[in-house]
Amino acid sequence: MAAHPNLVLRALMKEHGLSAKRLADAVNSAEESLFGAPGNATDRQVRRWLSGEAGLPHLHYIAALSYVFKIDGDRLGFTITDSRSRQLADLSGPSTLLPGTPADRQETGPVLRRQFMIAATGNLLSFAFAPLPTGGRIGMSDVARIRESVDQLHAVDDAYGGEQLADVAESYVSRISNAMGQCLYGPNVEKALYRVQGELHASAGWFAFDSGDHDRARRNFDAGLRDALLSGDRMLQARIWSYMSRQSWELGRGMETVTIARAALEATRSGRDPRLSALLHGRLALGYAATGEGSRCGSALARADVLLDQAGGTAPAWLAFVGPGELLGAAAMAHMDLGRPEQAAEQEEQGMTLLDPKFRRNRFAKLVHLSECHLGAGRPEQAVDTAGQALDLYGAVNCPRWAVRLNRFRNNVAGADLPETAAFVERYDVLTTT
Repeated sequence: MAAHPNLVLRALMKEHGLSAKRLADAVNSAEESLFGAPGNATDRQVRRWLSGEAGLPHLHYIAALSYVFKIDGDRLGFTITDSRSRQLADLSGPSTLLPGTPADRQETGPVLRRQFMIAATGNLLSFAFAPLPTGGRIGMSDVARIRESVDQLHAVDDAYGGEQLADVAESYVSRISNAMGQCLYGPNVEKALYRVQGELHASAGWFAFDSGDHDRARRNFDAGLRDALLSGDRMLQARIWSYMSRQSWELGRGMETVTIARAALEATRSGRDPRLSALLHGRLALGYAATGEGSRCGSALARADVLLDQAGGTAPAWLAFVGPGELLGAAAMAHMDLGRPEQAAEQEEQGMTLLDPKFRRNRFAKLVHLSECHLGAGRPEQAVDTAGQALDLYGAVNCPRWAVRLNRFRNNVAGADLPETAAFVERYDVLTTT
């Protein structure tokens, strides 16, 4: 179908005296104002919009163009599909896509400041963070509102993955730190503020780790442990150690994985959430498997299973993913390290059936790992079928750590002389290039 030139955008550029290069620069500046980082639009990209070759830019470009021209996104001359129209409507028009002038966006009184990110689907997501005082006293009610904002981050991570969430969490830590420097508060509120700062650092560290940025993850984990110490919160320390233990295993440091998990268990011997206990014993199992200690790995997995049965009620947002499906996934990873891909595949398949549908990011990870298990067990047809299911989620989940492993899987099967693998490789290449 022939491309249709965008005469509306051309007229807007003429009205404002903008060349393709100047509009690209304006769009990049607008993205920095909206999202905290400059965009990467080019004059060539603008010309593609004008010619109709690019019928609809990603939503972050639409947001930036709306900001530049001070009009709604559906008045820019692009062909808006029904699904994109619904996405734009969900973003509430001018209040989200067109935040207004810089003066209009100042955080004053009860108004919530919004932070924006682009999901893997191309949707523009915003987080309405609890406002922080710029003077006077901070109370426990302020801390409670902050914690609600933290829970939002994990809900998005569960659904979409957390590549950009580390930026969001770190930004909010800075706001809390600034408020603590400008306001008064009592000793109990001080401890609560350090605790919630530590929780944000812990979350930022996990999001960075999941995106493959190990140095940034370590910096956040270290800062989070400092805040946990200042708040006297041993459970927060154990949470961060559970993340650090998982990172150590990912880096191939089996003994360190065990040492960190043991430290977390020892520090929280009394009053520990059974889910956290199960998670930490699962970390022990990974460490033992990495060092070839199959018997100890099995004992740790059995202990984790018993402890999970003791869990009841609701879990904190960061810990809600720990369930039977998660433990079976840990067992599958351990058995892969022990050279038992058939058992690993069986456990991962069972874990998939027990995973809550809301954990879409975890489902993507499990599908990628199950593909690796099948391939390791000499079942390439099943492997590429499962990897195809992971590709179905590829556009909706932004998880670089597992996306890299899916790419590695693609490279491993590319040379296989099977119609199924050839079809998968072709589909993978088309999808990831698009």
